[in-house]
Amino acid sequence: MPAALPQLLVGARIGLTQAWLFLVAAELLASTKGLGFLLTEGQQISRTDEILAAVLLFAVCGKVSESGMRLIERRLVAWTDTLATS
Repeated sequence: MPAALPQLLVGARIGLTQAWLFLVAAELLASTKGLGFLLTEGQQISRTDEILAAVLLFAVCGKVSESGMRLIERRLVAWTDTLATS
């Protein structure tokens, strides 16, 4: 298990990224509440401020979750030798 943990955590991080992409797509297609609905409604009624707010909130939520996963990854597999430390 310790040898597989780095790959498992990378897979979880990539899966979280994919989950955010699918969440945005699902909200844009079939939502009556939430950020996707705000984005679609802002486009339909030409409210640039609503569109910008929704896009920025999506970006912030995605960045916070990705940074959280990287923090967990760093704490759990600090013993590994990594080439890139981004």
